[in-house]
Amino acid sequence: MLRIDRKARILQALTQRSLPDAGLLERSDLQAMIKASPDAFFAELGEHLLIVGDEIRPDDFVDDRIDLLAIDERGAAVVIELKRGSHKLQLLQAVAYAGMVAKWDKLRFLSERSRLTGKPVEVIEDEVEEFIGGDLAILNQTQRICLLAENFEYEVLVAAEWLNERYSVDVRCSRLSLSSDGTTEFLACTVIFPPPEITEHAVRRGSLRPTTVSRWNSWDEALGELGNPAMVEYFQRQLEAGVVNNLSRRFITVSVAGRRWFRISARKRRAYVWQMGRFQNDRKFWKDRFSNEADVTEMAEGRRLRFYLASELDFKRFEEACKGELSSVALLQADEHLEDES
Repeated sequence: MLRIDRKARILQALTQRSLPDAGLLERSDLQAMIKASPDAFFAELGEHLLIVGDEIRPDDFVDDRIDLLAIDERGAAVVIELKRGSHKLQLLQAVAYAGMVAKWDKLRFLSERSRLTGKPVEVIEDEVEEFIGGDLAILNQTQRICLLAENFEYEVLVAAEWLNERYSVDVRCSRLSLSSDGTTEFLACTVIFPPPEITEHAVRRGSLRPTTVSRWNSWDEALGELGNPAMVEYFQRQLEAGVVNNLSRRFITVSVAGRRWFRISARKRRAYVWQMGRFQNDRKFWKDRFSNEADVTEMAEGRRLRFYLASELDFKRFEEACKGELSSVALLQADEHLEDES
């Protein structure tokens, strides 16, 4: 890492230090910092993850603990193992933990997140559904491994490559490095395996979530569990109109001007709406139309909006906007999941 001196038009090298030399410990320092600032750290890794817990026993039969456990936006469990230096057994540990976590049910994830945050499980359930943008049925259908270390043994990288290429196990290795300009310390995280280009292809190749078995036999059955008549009537109208839908996860996709723009999930009391793609002043556009309960919020690092629909008036205004004003609105930023209909 180089510091830019614009005035002198020169580059100055920062002082490099190892984590042990700097007195930074794995658990009480690095792990604690990641927990305290997850968004900043995971953005540095090129990830968007929600921490489930730390120092977690993956199984009652072992005393070992996972450094950090998280989930990604696709509902995959992410085992994060952290080392200050390097360790030949780092990958082996993570693989074993991922195998144990694969047996967890969704309640275990919710309970661990509840223990971490101090929030009730019911609140955590909404929080996780909001993060993954869908039904909890997709949670933990796949597992990933994220290794963080200052250096990686040759054996670890070779094994990671073999697991990735031969068996499609998602293993990512990121190198940590510490620099200082004398007064301020800087932590950099560089993905060294797989290369970013390969990672992007791997994400696209595995972007479709695994097929889930629906716990409902029909939409009538799925909607019959809901306690909001306005939401039921809205979903029935949309389904009769032939919208794209997913019964197993109880959501519909609403299109505007040929764009699959809104994904709407039916919850017990209200509908959860993803706006996949941004337009000029969109947050104000919705806030001016909806009640305060809609809670219009930017999500996914600003790529999407999230809001709730509960009242009959809010559903009516949303439907009117989709049929009217939004038909001629230009996108400023398209979300990666926004699809055009042919």
